[in-house]
Amino acid sequence: MPQIVVSPVTRIEGHAKITLDLDDSGKLRSGHMQVLEIRGFEKLLQGMELYKMPQVTARLCGVCPAAHHLVSVTAIENGLGVTPPPGARALRDLLYAGHILHSHALSNFVLTGPDVLLGIDAEPASRNVFSLLRVAPELAKKLLRVRSIGQRVVEMVGGRGVHPVAAIPGGMSGAPTTEQLATIAGWGGEAVVLLEEVVTVLAEKLGAMGALREPLDVPYRSLALSQDGRVSYLDGAWVVLGPDGAEERRFAGSEYASHLVEHVMPGSYMKSVRLRGPEEQHFFVGPLARLNVNQALGTPRADAALAEYRAAAVPRTSALDYVQARLIEMLFCAERIAELAGSSIEGPLRVKVEPAGAGHFVGAIEAPRGILVHDYTTGDDGRLTAVNLIVATQNNYDAIDHAITGLARHLLPQGDENALLNGIEFAMRCFDPCLACATHVAGRMPLEVELLRNGRVVRTIHRRATP
Repeated sequence: MPQIVVSPVTRIEGHAKITLDLDDSGKLRSGHMQVLEIRGFEKLLQGMELYKMPQVTARLCGVCPAAHHLVSVTAIENGLGVTPPPGARALRDLLYAGHILHSHALSNFVLTGPDVLLGIDAEPASRNVFSLLRVAPELAKKLLRVRSIGQRVVEMVGGRGVHPVAAIPGGMSGAPTTEQLATIAGWGGEAVVLLEEVVTVLAEKLGAMGALREPLDVPYRSLALSQDGRVSYLDGAWVVLGPDGAEERRFAGSEYASHLVEHVMPGSYMKSVRLRGPEEQHFFVGPLARLNVNQALGTPRADAALAEYRAAAVPRTSALDYVQARLIEMLFCAERIAELAGSSIEGPLRVKVEPAGAGHFVGAIEAPRGILVHDYTTGDDGRLTAVNLIVATQNNYDAIDHAITGLARHLLPQGDENALLNGIEFAMRCFDPCLACATHVAGRMPLEVELLRNGRVVRTIHRRATP
């Protein structure tokens, strides 16, 4: 059967390829993302001391370290029945607002930015971040400054810019000084002003890509955390919203295993995740799902932008809308940084926790890309005997494949090879996939070995994939 293969996929975090399967007449049968790396964290973490996990898991990924850092702390606190003091919670919110601001700016500028601002049919030599710096230098400077602000907030509150260390079971190890908080508050206000122009320009460019909205439609369920209808990154109920906009189920994070089921995918080191039921259901997570499930964010400008966004349609199910959803969340995080750093953070920063023994520890938060789960089981010595990580990109695996297939089906008949190849990459980039921490299937990957003699293939040896 003929195939079209894009390998490697560019402008994503991690290593992947995309395969389009065609029938004998050249029509598209399906599109599939294959994740090509394995890092095996669920095995590597077994035997680790429980209280070291927030520091160790922060190093699973250089793109979303704060997410792994905070979900690990949350899992431990949930298992111990410990509630951190209000001051610690405020600092964690501040750290995380910086993290999401940085992550979304990176995605919307460096990764999807060239597609949105230059067009998916732009020539490959010019379709990159360096061209953006040349053709839109002022806009590029603003986006880079917003990204820098987010990273500096993480550094100042979390103790390190890339792999934060400040969150500990029971609270925070320390807090920025009064002067540092004032500086952070100023950064938040600066980011709000910078984003006003960025949001306008990118919204106009997204409007010009309207022809791709329907091909990128993913009529799946939205899954996100919610705190009484408000976006909540670090806690909240799990809410499933149907494609028709009706709430279908709501449950606590501790019950996730009763509602989700993981599947090994062919030729890939990443598992997909579906909702349990008589018939398993597909869903997607991330900023698009969060803005479908929730009616408010909690800051003035972001709530105004969200109201306008939701007035067009609820829920939105086109992968193209992920880009705009990130812009709205960036505005919220900038406002939240100014608000939190500008208020008084007083009182104790931690509560005492006892030595860990045997137990079960489950935490779930909203990573920038969607719901992230850490699930640990410990023995009497407080060391991990079992680990399960469900990463946001796993939750989006089926949706990514659907979007790739839909856009490829739209672009294939047009005969523009450049637009087709970059278009199916763009379909994947819309979800901002982060593959390094999502790959842990320890099965046998397919292998193809070519034996050559004088440059000619004389024999090919295959090994099929097994779960």
